[in-house]
Amino acid sequence: MRERLVLCGGARRSSQESILRLALSGRSPNITLRLEDISKKLVSNVPSILIDLIEIASYVYCADQAISRGGELQRAVGDEWRRSLRFVIPVRNPDHWSDQAVLDALCATLSFLSEDDYTFEFEQAANPTPLQSYLEFGEDTGTAFKADEVILFSGGLDSLGGIIDQLSNSSKRVALVSHHSSTKVYDLQKRLISELKMLFPQRLLHMPVLMTRQQDKLPAPEYTHRARSFLYASLACAVARLFDSNEIRFFENGVVSINLPISEQVVGARATRTTHPLTLARLQEFLGAATGQAIIVENGFIWKTKADVIRSIVEKDCGPLIRHTLSCTRIYEMTKMHTHCGCCSQCLDRRFAVLAAKADGHDPVEMYKVELLTGERKEDNDKTMAESYVRTALELHEMGELAFFSRFGGQTARVCDGFRSVTADEIGRRVFDLHQRHAQGIEGVLGNAVKRYSAELVKGALPSSSVIMMTVLRGKTPALARFGKRVDPVKTLLEEESGTGQQTAATVRDETNAIRALASYLKTDKEIKRAAAMEWCRKSGYHLGKRAFDRVWPQARENAGLERIGKPGRKRKSSR
Repeated sequence: MRERLVLCGGARRSSQESILRLALSGRSPNITLRLEDISKKLVSNVPSILIDLIEIASYVYCADQAISRGGELQRAVGDEWRRSLRFVIPVRNPDHWSDQAVLDALCATLSFLSEDDYTFEFEQAANPTPLQSYLEFGEDTGTAFKADEVILFSGGLDSLGGIIDQLSNSSKRVALVSHHSSTKVYDLQKRLISELKMLFPQRLLHMPVLMTRQQDKLPAPEYTHRARSFLYASLACAVARLFDSNEIRFFENGVVSINLPISEQVVGARATRTTHPLTLARLQEFLGAATGQAIIVENGFIWKTKADVIRSIVEKDCGPLIRHTLSCTRIYEMTKMHTHCGCCSQCLDRRFAVLAAKADGHDPVEMYKVELLTGERKEDNDKTMAESYVRTALELHEMGELAFFSRFGGQTARVCDGFRSVTADEIGRRVFDLHQRHAQGIEGVLGNAVKRYSAELVKGALPSSSVIMMTVLRGKTPALARFGKRVDPVKTLLEEESGTGQQTAATVRDETNAIRALASYLKTDKEIKRAAAMEWCRKSGYHLGKRAFDRVWPQARENAGLERIGKPGRKRKSSR
């Protein structure tokens, strides 16, 4: 792994390798940083440590974009994707930033966040940039405003839900810190802020920050943007300290925060850890060391699904704001008609959640370039992403706790590391429950879609690359008919939805729960016979028909480590 030298702010070093030069000011600046609509009184006496913090975060963020991991043709992960980045940064307080505790916390945070290796050298800035060079003063509306807490505002559904929750459930006043590098994003953010200010007058202050590279001087070949939450948190921390506050809040649903890998497309460095619990714990440690204050960094939605968030927005009579939010990662494709591509992972998350929450009246389908369920996906990556997303959700819903933690034990352990005051058992239970609810919502959306588009399925009128067709025909076996025989997939799914088939989605859940319970009971009474087991299920509240129990009995025995015995045959008279 070759080291890449990043010289910032006019720093000088020699290297045989190529050097990336970054500058916020001076003769050849290639980064733009501007804190907009800010009050003069608020920034009348800003500690130099905070200015250093913002500059360091800006350089890290831009270097993350400017140094490629290998591009689309690089299929390997792990060590092949890791980068070794060595920064030399002039600062106002080099002794402070060179302190071992600060350096260790800085490198540990970034290494987990982006899965790269970092080293830093800090030197005295000869001519530090005046803070005023980064400021764009607005009307002094913020002069008398006192924020109780600072919230990161992206303009997405989760951050909107968090703001509404905080303002609806308390009398707090909040400062919203948003980062934008595109006028498209900024316009949507301003629209939402305007609506929120009408709903909650005198309760919020918006502090937008423009942080972008100058495209003609600094190419950005890397699209993963793993270091962005480091920039967001650093900006929020600086603003919080200006208000003499120590609290920073992210709001992102737990499924995205924990971000279990759904396919080979999103493992290693490609799987974001932007608001992962361990990321936030390490950010909290670093920001505390950097500022000398006990900084609190929390995600208020870590145990909510996106559907939970949307339901809460609608219940608080703020549903009309949903259409003004932006979730899509492909900003460059955004148009006035289609604000969402419909294909990226964030669009899949959003639309499935909207449908699961029955809030599609607030999220017009015309906003999506590709409709979630029936739209044709032309790019191979888009097909793989959609198929993997759905497949993983259906697999999650089938899993018992043992299977879940066998597959995702490592990822769950990292979540535990982010909550050191909570027992591992409790965290494990919450992680499992979160993903079960997420998967149940997706399965419900797919089941309703099969019923709605039954005629098109029978006629074969839907594109083969649509989510419904990929779900039904995946591997030539219907994804929703898990326990049935290998029959015609469309017929099977239609029978299930009409009630004429052997299983419905509800039956699948009942059978899965019955299998778990019966398997546990069989471990205590290995000699129990079939009829007695069926009676035990009935008394335990599992009302299974004969065909359903024919599926439950052999699977429960297998899960209990016993010989798998199927239903009795005509010539077999076994009491089992």
